[in-house]
Amino acid sequence: MSSLPEASDANGLLQPGQIIRPMLKKTEVPALVAKLYGLTVVSVKELNSYDDKNYFIQVQPKIDNPHMTDLCPHGYVVKVTNSLDSKNTELMAAQNDMMLFLHSRGINVPKPEKNVHGTYMRREKMEVNVDDFVQNNADESPSGEYMVRMLTFVPGKILHQVKYTSQLFYECGELAAKMDNELMPFTITTLTKTAKNIHSCHASSHQHSSMHPPSRNLEAWNQRVVPLLPTLDRGMIHGDFNEQNIIVDSAPEDPDDYHVTAIIDFGDIQESCYIFEVAITIMYLMIEVDEMPPNDAGGHVLAGYLKHRRLSEAEWGVLRECVAARFAQSLVMGAYSYEQDPGNEYLLTTARRGWDVLATFWSAPKEEVLERWREIIRSYEK
Repeated sequence: MSSLPEASDANGLLQPGQIIRPMLKKTEVPALVAKLYGLTVVSVKELNSYDDKNYFIQVQPKIDNPHMTDLCPHGYVVKVTNSLDSKNTELMAAQNDMMLFLHSRGINVPKPEKNVHGTYMRREKMEVNVDDFVQNNADESPSGEYMVRMLTFVPGKILHQVKYTSQLFYECGELAAKMDNELMPFTITTLTKTAKNIHSCHASSHQHSSMHPPSRNLEAWNQRVVPLLPTLDRGMIHGDFNEQNIIVDSAPEDPDDYHVTAIIDFGDIQESCYIFEVAITIMYLMIEVDEMPPNDAGGHVLAGYLKHRRLSEAEWGVLRECVAARFAQSLVMGAYSYEQDPGNEYLLTTARRGWDVLATFWSAPKEEVLERWREIIRSYEK
């Protein structure tokens, strides 16, 4: 597998005033796809994205690409990566490697397709109208280079679009654990840090402390979690297992009975602690749930996860702090990114209820939270 060089925080984290999102317009996508993949686009739809540009496309059956033999019947997603990550070709290669690896292991994920040059990615220079360019972009001139990839489209709905159920949360935990198990042989020596890496939660909170002062849960992170990091089980993880990246689908005979089928968006893969995968999943599923108390969500996720992977006593001991740290990190980074990209409402997904949910979660005694989770886990064992 790929081996990635270490990068300094200055190169790996979003800096103040830096606007990294590609300036590609929807109308420019067909020409880009024809040039790079030899396909004729018949429809284009822009998808939500944090830092990148993602487009769902349907194409004509004709292929003018010697490296593609079959077409995905569901269409494709064209991913144009932000200028910061586009500079790290090793990181892009690692993401492709992970998706291809999981696909070969039977995990339902998007599969990268080769372009006309026989590669899974290509950096393209894109011109933009100066009038459209954000003037305080400290990273580049009004034209930049962005990595372009095309992945098979995974049909279904994102979890965010359907009614939450305890069964869906259980299945989210199952998929996260199955994926972590399959990734155990998949190794990359080191990954460049990203702003959403949970290891960066302390740094990112202080970087933007003028917006939201560091909270007590980040102090708990430093005191209780950081000293244990060298002892926790580690491996490659997805790193962003959330309601926007989890795909669900239903059978035609029962269209309202949704089940978890896939995971998408490998932009935050990292070599990290397995407990972080669990904490990230729990945190995001707590955000908008109305069907149960948010604090209960973790119990259903853990019940599914523990069916396939165990947690050590040390991992149990820091799980609550990891969930809270990811809350604080996501809320601060989302608010900061929105200041740099006003109008991108996707960046505020966590913030709409996040601060209140975090406050309720953190105010509950730790043992009370853990015992409630264990009670829910036991209910699945009957």
